Amino acid sequence: MLIDMPPRPKKRRDPLSETHIFQLRIDVADARPPIWRRLEIRSDVNLWTLHRVIQGAFGWEDAHLYRFSLGDPFGWDSELFLCEFDVADGGDGTPVDNVRLDETLQEIDDQLEYLYDYGDSWHLKIRLEKVRRALPDDPTVVCTNGRRAAPPEDSGGISDAEYLAEFFKDPAFFDLEATNELIGSWLETPPGFAPAGSNPALAESAEAEHAQLLRFPQFRAILDHCYDPQARHQITSRLQKLEAADDQDIRPDEAARLESLSAVQLFLDQVGTGVKLTSAGYLPPKIAYRIGQELGLWGFQLSTGGESKMLQVMDFRAALQHVGLVRKYKGDLVLTKAGKDGLEVPPLLWNHIARRLLPRETASRNFAHDAALLALLFAATSDGALDLDMVANVMTASGWRVNDESVEKHDVVFQGSWQTVLLWYIAPKDERLWFKSTVSPAAAEIARAALLGMKPASRVQ
Repeated sequence: MLIDMPPRPKKRRDPLSETHIFQLRIDVADARPPIWRRLEIRSDVNLWTLHRVIQGAFGWEDAHLYRFSLGDPFGWDSELFLCEFDVADGGDGTPVDNVRLDETLQEIDDQLEYLYDYGDSWHLKIRLEKVRRALPDDPTVVCTNGRRAAPPEDSGGISDAEYLAEFFKDPAFFDLEATNELIGSWLETPPGFAPAGSNPALAESAEAEHAQLLRFPQFRAILDHCYDPQARHQITSRLQKLEAADDQDIRPDEAARLESLSAVQLFLDQVGTGVKLTSAGYLPPKIAYRIGQELGLWGFQLSTGGESKMLQVMDFRAALQHVGLVRKYKGDLVLTKAGKDGLEVPPLLWNHIARRLLPRETASRNFAHDAALLALLFAATSDGALDLDMVANVMTASGWRVNDESVEKHDVVFQGSWQTVLLWYIAPKDERLWFKSTVSPAAAEIARAALLGMKPASRVQ
């Protein structure tokens, strides 16, 4: 029997009636020697802004989940303030952008906790040292002091001096000017407090990108790791085109949809009430040959030797398992409920695939997730083209490597991107090819439907 947990305590306070400047000392918990930064920051910023400031102050990349807490970050007697992804997953806490700093800290020695990257668990202690009334010309935030180099992103956990020496020639080095420049590059301030000399055009561009990531949050990690301007433009311009497509009627007619799914329907029909797999786990040779014909294989591509001799058939079958239309059961391949329903009512088949094509969100970056997401985006916005070389370039620009080398087209497709395989075969029979550089109008539409079905980030404005 489950035990009912008591509700979390409410430790958040009413905001201050006037704006103050808070002097904060932020320490990496348990670091020896100490690693810390001292900030002067306006009391009316929200915790999302403070998160961005911390990322700049410690030279991190905003590549992981995070949370603030009054009390232990994972304690049941703590009040939690969660990032947008934790909120979207149903986390028990308040969104960070709906909480002001002065609702968590008000009196000297008040303390706020910050946890970044639940794997490496960078735990920061934020202590209020001084308070003064804000002046009209006070900047939103400035770093005034600090000690030692911050532990680098994804370095594995709490660091001592010897550990940091593996990453830095001088672990004791701290550059105040460079730290403030990094903070400035991360800072997004409340209305009316923009730093002097800000570029309105850049601000507008950043705001547009931020709005895109609220609508399509699964692209955030890719963009956060992508520093190549051309690669970033490939993503943001296609997201803009995707948003525009939501208002256009560019769907193929019903007959074209059904024809595009005929390979899927034939596979489901061949499975029927169940197919006994071979002792090696493959489809029977006759069924594999029939499916190969439907996929458009010919000549030497077709083989009477079974599925193991036709990688296209094997990949197609794996894609249909991933999308939830067939499954293995006691040595048989059988239809799932969605497969049975879709075979009887083809529109249900279309809707099921559209819902399941989108890769699931991952707690940390995942190669297959990013490859599938980019392949869907390029298929949805390329007017029939599927430039996997460009997908590979964007994967490389966003930090992915395969055996310490740049990503190649082969790796993008076959390291988990079953979505790409399925898109090739959502097409009329004479357009079905393995490893091709085009997609049918129906495949482009189903890719758009999958991406437009992405759950937006639940950020409170």
